[in-house]
Amino acid sequence: MRHTRATVMRTALRLLDEVGLDGLTTRRLAQELDVQSPALYRHFGGKRELLDHMAAAMVEDAFAHLARPGPGQDWAGWLAERARALRRSLLTYRDGARLHIGTRPVGNQVAISNLVIDVLGEAGFPPADARRAVLAISRYTVGWAVEEQAGADRPAPGESREAADADFEYGLNAILAGLRASLDGVRASPDGEVR
Repeated sequence: MRHTRATVMRTALRLLDEVGLDGLTTRRLAQELDVQSPALYRHFGGKRELLDHMAAAMVEDAFAHLARPGPGQDWAGWLAERARALRRSLLTYRDGARLHIGTRPVGNQVAISNLVIDVLGEAGFPPADARRAVLAISRYTVGWAVEEQAGADRPAPGESREAADADFEYGLNAILAGLRASLDGVRASPDGEVR
């Protein structure tokens, strides 16, 4: 049976759930697909490229319905929704956040990032600040998900999942408040630079 790039990558994501990132090898993936390991190189140049595409699939799944903010929707609320969607997507897969760390953007990831940067630019952020804002939110979210998947953020006995989620929201809101203050500084500055 001939496999497509998409079926190889989706099989790798399913296998990730079963064996975790440390157990995910090209040999194991080839066995799962009932092919010889070299057949995988028809679709991916190596494991690193496969991991890049797996991470991209997670992001694309998270942002499948990404659209510009709706009428009257605040940029900060819109950005918070993106962070929550990314977190949910990373937590969907065993070691999903760990897999995401260090991957290179491929597929639609660049277009997704550019859309977010454009929305922040339209809100008034200078281009460099918009890029930094995207990095701050995404790195916070990925780092949080890594800790959650490592078990460091498990709810304490008697603590609800909602309480643990509230901790994520607290940090997210703190970052957004800082970004909002930074934007207010840009707007108040006569030369459009942060003071």
